[in-house]
Amino acid sequence: MMKWMNQVFKFFGSLKLAVTLIVILGIAFGVGTFIEADHGTHAAQVLVYRTTWMSVLMALLALNLLASALDRIPWKKKHVGFLTTHLGIILMLLGALVTQGFGIEGQLQIREGEQEGRMSLAGPLIQVVSIDSGGRWTFLPEQHVFPWTGRKLLDAGDRTPFRLSMLADYPKAKFQEEIVEGESGSPALHVTLKGSMASSDQWLVLDDASRSSYNLGPAAIRFTAERILPETKKTGSGFGTLRFDFESGTHIEIPLESNSQGRTYPLEGTPFQVEVKQIFKDAVVNQNQLMERSEEWQNPAVQLILKGAEISEQHTVFAQFPDFPTIHGLKPSEAHVRIAYEVPQFAEQTSQNEIRFIAKPKGLPDFQVKSKQGLMEGAVRLGEDVSTGWMDFKFSVDRYLERAKIKTEYMPLPNVSKDEEARSVMQLELETAGSKQAVWLSQGEVAHVSVGGSDYHVIYGLRTVPIGFQVALRDFMMDTDPGTNRPASFKSEVTLQDPSRGIEQDVLIQMNEPLKHKGFKVYQSAYHLEPGKPDISIFTVAKDPGNPLKYAGAIILVSGILMLFYVKPFSTLKTSDPKLRSR
Repeated sequence: MMKWMNQVFKFFGSLKLAVTLIVILGIAFGVGTFIEADHGTHAAQVLVYRTTWMSVLMALLALNLLASALDRIPWKKKHVGFLTTHLGIILMLLGALVTQGFGIEGQLQIREGEQEGRMSLAGPLIQVVSIDSGGRWTFLPEQHVFPWTGRKLLDAGDRTPFRLSMLADYPKAKFQEEIVEGESGSPALHVTLKGSMASSDQWLVLDDASRSSYNLGPAAIRFTAERILPETKKTGSGFGTLRFDFESGTHIEIPLESNSQGRTYPLEGTPFQVEVKQIFKDAVVNQNQLMERSEEWQNPAVQLILKGAEISEQHTVFAQFPDFPTIHGLKPSEAHVRIAYEVPQFAEQTSQNEIRFIAKPKGLPDFQVKSKQGLMEGAVRLGEDVSTGWMDFKFSVDRYLERAKIKTEYMPLPNVSKDEEARSVMQLELETAGSKQAVWLSQGEVAHVSVGGSDYHVIYGLRTVPIGFQVALRDFMMDTDPGTNRPASFKSEVTLQDPSRGIEQDVLIQMNEPLKHKGFKVYQSAYHLEPGKPDISIFTVAKDPGNPLKYAGAIILVSGILMLFYVKPFSTLKTSDPKLRSR
């Protein structure tokens, strides 16, 4: 028995085991470096650095070093350098193991004026909420490093009235939309507009408000059932006319007068009414506010509120730019209405340059082209180029579908993709009472699912954990390089709030100057700016309980190396032995 134990001890303290472990670790770290370069830091952590087998290798190396040191008993003065270096390495390995087992890292995203006390982790979290009963179930699915498809039943840990399965998981993907022929649907056509100054191609879907028209510079391209009517001279007042075109076919015009501001007008034949807040003759945006620049009719606009049928919407409508969305308005309208502001002296300018496709009960649609030269009409022929009369622009229709179906899907992207449209997505399937429905969700989205006579909300988020204190963002600041808009540095003024310790203090967080509290370090890592909305500051939050061991190990290791090579009484090198030097 003792002989066997001695052999095991000699094996764990052997030089062969040490060399083998060091070679394996070197190869693993090399592979991890390539994975990080090709697939990102997260992939390297999941596949290499934060794996169980990596922990086993580091633990074996620490055990090897400990056995090697114990094998030198009884220790002598000349062993001090050797033992010190081994102790330093062992402490560093133990620190790495503690970090891997108990360390945590996540993010805080805080808007100006708000506070947060929970950080988001990298792991996905799925929540299903029953709209009928209010029941809530939480699922913690496995995180996939690379795009994955298949079928995996998810477990919430308790009984659920449904089955939830994961069908696909893409760490990064891009949304794609395709128009295909279906068994039912609205007519659709694919139109291409080409010219030396610009070009575009777009699908137009007849009964889809968001896809039935688009603008290209001063031109509008539409697919509708209504023809362009010959122009008639506008007879409205000098303050113009508000026009409301409802999808139901109702058209209402309201002439405006100098005293229209503050008045409310009913929209006859609809459950709505409109309140005219303000009329501008020459509107200009100044610090996110619409203001009157002059008393001349140069840029007419109307601010109004459309209300009724449990809807209250604020819109800003410009006479010269009827399809221009502003931060003051809402587009599209929940009332399914298109609002226009027509002023007589601007009517001709706003009505120029339009391609209109007019649907027919059967067959290809007709077209109308409106330009300064007048109105041109004809029948659409697939693949035929038609001159518009606007410089050298021509259009053609190459595809027409009588029953269009919109097919949506996500295309996987590399983990290191810099595509601005890239997002983390997952396809889930909810099944109950013999029926099922699949739904795509991107991170942060909520989907409504009706299945088996029940309604659910499905939420794809990130796991969160409390950090034990609150961080309130008072102000985000960004400095730019002189003469440019390139960020030079960014920082955040925050307030640390910890009621358990009676702490409330203001702190400045910037690059390399984190907030430190309760073992956590809060670093300034990124930001998100959006016009008209509060700035968002993004912080990396990390807690590394293994740091003291790693720092102590590094100091001891350096001390041991100095003893080993430069302090003769503590050196085990053969040249330090007087008997060996005399040979």
